[in-house]
Amino acid sequence: MNRLLPRAACALLLAAGCIPAAAQEPGGAAGGPGWTAYVDDYGTSFDLPAGIFSVAEGEPPIGKGRRFRTADGRAEFNVYTLANAEHENARSYLARHLRSEFKNLDYDRVSDRFFAVSGIVRGKTFYSRCNFESRRGPMHCVYLAYPAAENRAWDSTVTRISRSLRATGGSASR
Repeated sequence: MNRLLPRAACALLLAAGCIPAAAQEPGGAAGGPGWTAYVDDYGTSFDLPAGIFSVAEGEPPIGKGRRFRTADGRAEFNVYTLANAEHENARSYLARHLRSEFKNLDYDRVSDRFFAVSGIVRGKTFYSRCNFESRRGPMHCVYLAYPAAENRAWDSTVTRISRSLRATGGSASR
C-alpha cells in the first residue's frame, strides 16, 4: 500500500497540472526518454530521446538520414542532411522554399546559420530546424510532428533536440 501512495500522488499532481511540463514525458514513455548521442554518416549529431522515438522507420521523405516514430504512432521524428546545391543560407532557403507557408507559422527564428520554424497543421504541431555549415556545405536538419494538444509536454524534448543539433563533418555529407 505504501508503494501505491507516491504513484497516486504523482498521478493526481500530473492531472492537476502541478508537475511542470519539463518533468512530464511526451507520450507517457514508461522508461523515460533514454537520451543518447546520435551521430550519423552524413555529419549530423544531436541528442536523441531513444526511449520516446523507439521505432525506426527507415529513410526520411527528403535528404539522407533516418525516420523514427513513437511506439503508439502519435509522433514522428526525422533527421536528415540535404545538399546545399544552390549555396543558400538559412534566410534565402526559407524565402525560396516556404514562401506561402510563412504566414501559417506560429514560431520562426532565422539567422544566417540556422532556421527553426513551427506551426500547427491538422491537429499536429510540426517543428523543423536546419543548421547550415556554410553556403557550400550541407544542411543538417531535424523535423518533429506530434499532437498539438500535447505541446507543453513536448517543449523540453524539442528544445533539447534542437539545441543539440550539430554538424560533425561526416564523410558522406560532402
